Amino acid sequence: LVLNLLVAIAKLIVGIASNSLAVIGDAAHSAVDSANNIVGLVAVHIASKDADHDHPYGHSKIETLAAFVLAGLLWVTCFEIGIEAIRRLFQGQDEPANATPAAFAVIGSTLVVNIFVAQYEAYKARQLRSDFLMADAAHTRSDVLVTVTVLASLVKLKYGWERVDAVLSLMIAALIGRIGFQVFQRTVPVLVDASALEENTVRRVVEQVKGVENAHAIRTRRAGEVIFLDLHIVIDAGLDSQQAHDVSEAVEERLASAFGMTSATVHVETSRHCGQ
Repeated sequence: LVLNLLVAIAKLIVGIASNSLAVIGDAAHSAVDSANNIVGLVAVHIASKDADHDHPYGHSKIETLAAFVLAGLLWVTCFEIGIEAIRRLFQGQDEPANATPAAFAVIGSTLVVNIFVAQYEAYKARQLRSDFLMADAAHTRSDVLVTVTVLASLVKLKYGWERVDAVLSLMIAALIGRIGFQVFQRTVPVLVDASALEENTVRRVVEQVKGVENAHAIRTRRAGEVIFLDLHIVIDAGLDSQQAHDVSEAVEERLASAFGMTSATVHVETSRHCGQ
């Protein structure tokens, strides 16, 4: 958050001073990053709360919802930069943009910061299995490409190709929009309870457990780092209740071993009952 705020302020000052839409657009992008960090802090705090009476499955989807909001903010930024770029492309700029040494220094520094933040966020996202961090890491990696594009814009402006600033700003808008779409692709399936795992994959894992004749009626969904599973298993009718319970527990353990943090509801049927 601190790094994003610093680079956003620096880029805004330099962008206004040099009248470069590309730099101002990148400053807006960094400002959105800062807003995302604040939203993320609040969302992760809420998502980490334990399950309660009103939320028996926990609050982890709040984090996914925050990532969804992040994608919406990206598309708003994409639209605003795109509209202004088109206006400047066809109407020209009131004042020509200037590629100042300060602009080069700020954008170059931003590139280094973005690379560091992207790598760190991606590492922690994998470690913590965080939807929001994963989305923000992908977004920050896009910042690296955007910053390279802005740097190229400044180089070309230095040689007097002023309309290149507007053209490359359109490219920046497209990159931001693409990242927003990718975040939507990741978060929407979780929010609408799409299947988290392939049914056949789960079946193969479960049917490896000793005592399970077959598995069916498999349903899965994901909320945060937890995969919820609901399935039926068929066991031999000759097993007593304790043995059936042991098989059910073995299935839960095998699922956790295969897929990580899981919460499974296992319905036990006997082969005789299944045949009827």
